Amino acid sequence: MPTKSGFNRLPPLSALRGFEAAARLNSFSKASNELFMTQSAISHQVKLLEDYFGQALFKRVNRTVEVTDAGVDFLKTTQLVLSQLQKGTVRLEFFNKPGLVVLDTSPAFASKWLMKRLPEFRAAHPEIDAWVYTKYSQESLEHAEVDLAVWLGNGEWPGVDCIQLFEDEVTPLYAPSMLQPGQNIESYEDLTQFPLIHVEQVERREDWHAWFTEVELPEAESVAGYNFNDSGLALECALNGQGVVLGSTFLAKDLIESGQLIRPFEQGLPTERNYYLVYRSDKRDNENVEAMATWILSQFSE
Repeated sequence: MPTKSGFNRLPPLSALRGFEAAARLNSFSKASNELFMTQSAISHQVKLLEDYFGQALFKRVNRTVEVTDAGVDFLKTTQLVLSQLQKGTVRLEFFNKPGLVVLDTSPAFASKWLMKRLPEFRAAHPEIDAWVYTKYSQESLEHAEVDLAVWLGNGEWPGVDCIQLFEDEVTPLYAPSMLQPGQNIESYEDLTQFPLIHVEQVERREDWHAWFTEVELPEAESVAGYNFNDSGLALECALNGQGVVLGSTFLAKDLIESGQLIRPFEQGLPTERNYYLVYRSDKRDNENVEAMATWILSQFSE
C-alpha cells in the first residue's frame, strides 16, 4: 500500500502560538497579554486544537485552567516546532541582507587564491559581505541565486558574460621537505625518482605524460602516484612533502613566492582551460556586485 506524502496530519498551525503561550504560562489571560490578543481568541485557538485531537489539552476548573498530560506532551512538540520556524525565519533574513554578494567558485580557487585576498577586499568595501559558495560543478546561472562566478573552463557558457582573468600553465612543484639530505631535482630525469601527484580533471590534457613528452622524456613513468580531482588538494599533498605535483602556477603563486613550494624548471605547459569571471549582465547593475567584479578584475590587470 503506497504511503501518503506531504504533511497531511498537521493540526491547525495558526493555533500553535496561542496554545504554546497558554500552556507555558498556565493561564489564558497571561497568554493574551503576552501575545496582545483577546482572551477569547486564545480560548478559540486552544479549542481548535482540542477539536482536532479529540481530547482536552487543558482542565477548566472554575475560572482557572491547568494543562493536561496530553497538553504537556504537545507543548514540548509545539515549542520545538516554533523554535525551528523562528530559526528558519532568521536564516532567511541572511539571504536578503543589504550588501550581500554571492560568489560561486571552485574550492581550489577559493582556498589558494581568494581567501588570502578577501581581507583586502573587505578593507576596501566594508559595506559588502561576500558569501563564497564553493562546489565542483558549474550550474546554469539563469535561475541561480549567484551574483558572480569564477569558473575554470574555455569561456563558452550560454546566456552569460565572461572575462578571462589570466593565462595559466602547469609545471612541476614540490616542497623542500620532500628532499632527503643529498637529494636534488636539477634535471628532468630527477623527477622520476620521486612520487608523482596527478590532477585528474575533466578534459584536462596537461598531465605528466604530456609534460615528459614536452621535455623529450616520453618513456618516463607517468602514471603511478596520487590522484586528485581537486587541484587545491593536489597542491596540499605536495606541500606535505608527499611528492611532486604538476600544478597550476597561478594557484601556487603565493606558495612559490613564499618558498613553501619549489619550481625547479621554467618549462611549463600552457593550459587549455583557464579561469573566467562569469556573470549575468543584469547582475552588474547592482553597485555591490559591480564593486566586487571590478575588484576581482583589478587583481589581474597588473
